[in-house]
Amino acid sequence: MDKQQKKQGIISLIWQNKGYFFLNLFIILTITFSILYLFGLVPEEFKSFIGRAPIQESKGNEVGELPLSIQIPAIGVNAQVYNPATTSIDALDNYLLSGAVRYPGSGLPGGNGNIYIFGHNTRIKIVNNQAFKTFNGLNTLKEGDLIYLYSSDNVYTYKVLSVTMTTADQALVVFDTKTKMLTLSTCDNFATKEDRFVVQSEFVSQSPITATSTTN
Repeated sequence: MDKQQKKQGIISLIWQNKGYFFLNLFIILTITFSILYLFGLVPEEFKSFIGRAPIQESKGNEVGELPLSIQIPAIGVNAQVYNPATTSIDALDNYLLSGAVRYPGSGLPGGNGNIYIFGHNTRIKIVNNQAFKTFNGLNTLKEGDLIYLYSSDNVYTYKVLSVTMTTADQALVVFDTKTKMLTLSTCDNFATKEDRFVVQSEFVSQSPITATSTTN
């Protein structure tokens, strides 16, 4: 029996027992992934993707939906929003390496309260990780500029009320505002982190996501 015949024989055997083969392959891959995850060998990007599953994310105490992405046309922002279930500084920093982060326990789109979302910005023009530029230009927003926050089903529109600069120890955000608000924050410079730009905005409208609204 030559090599070609052996190869065809193996393929035929696998095909005849494809259910058993794929079941065992799935088990092997699951065990392998679990071992890699246990020893911290899974890429942070993949961990963040898993973290977006609603069952593992924080929804806070308010009624509403998890924000999944944010768009600010005036400054070209188009980023994913992550919803960690922990306030651990290390965990939040890891999520910031993938995009914007909603602070656990703050408000939710569709409910009352103040949604607090923060992200990196940098003055460095060329960076390997584009997440360092998530909120670039946030300080240039003007009163009346629009912000779009997307959940899995709806798009929520907010209008900028103010843009201020404050020190890190003064950048406190009140979550329980009883009104629908969105607050964005970023450091003055990724390298320093002493100062914060804070953008406060008010709720304008809610509408179902359509093919048109997701491409604008």
